[in-house]
This record gives sequence, structure tokens and C-alpha cells, in this order.
Amino acid sequence: MKVLATTAWDVTPARVPDFLANCGRAAEIHRRLGAEAVHLIQSMAGPVPALTYALVFPDGATYGAFIDAISADEEWLAFWAEASAGERYATMVSQSVGTDLFS
Repeated sequence: MKVLATTAWDVTPARVPDFLANCGRAAEIHRRLGAEAVHLIQSMAGPVPALTYALVFPDGATYGAFIDAISADEEWLAFWAEASAGERYATMVSQSVGTDLFS
């Protein structure tokens, strides 16, 4: 079964272009580390107008290898340090990991 990992963000509207650029950079790294697909979903209803970043993995083994690799990946660590520095314009709202029962 496919594994989906999502993170929902509340992003300052004026900084959405910056957030989109960072998501594009992150997606390249995440694909290199094993994500088969990356999605950025703009919610149109709900308590917070969140942007949800979603990673799709073909199975649990690939997701596990991704988790093992990302914490030591030099490109990811450098990107995350850069993206986290300076003024905060995105707040994490929620995270989840689950399996796609239809896959």
C-alpha cells in the first residue's frame, strides 16, 4: 500500500510566493530521496486556509528508507536551515502519515 505523509501550513498571504518556491526546492530533494510524487494542495474550506504539502511513497519500506536518509542528507539539512532562518511566515498546522487503503 502507498504511504502518504502530509504537513499542513498556515502561510502569510504576502509570502505565498516564497513558500511555493521553497516547496519546489523541497520537492526535488524529496523525490531524490524516494518520494514517488509530491503535491501541494490549497484548501478551499476548513478552519484554516492551509496549504498542505503531501508526499506519496510506493510502500512502507520506501517511506522508512526516506525517513532514515533525510535526517542525514546534506542537501536537505542545508535547505531546511536556510528555509527556517529569518522571519517566520509559515506555521505548521498539522502533520499526518497514513496508508492509502485504495492502493
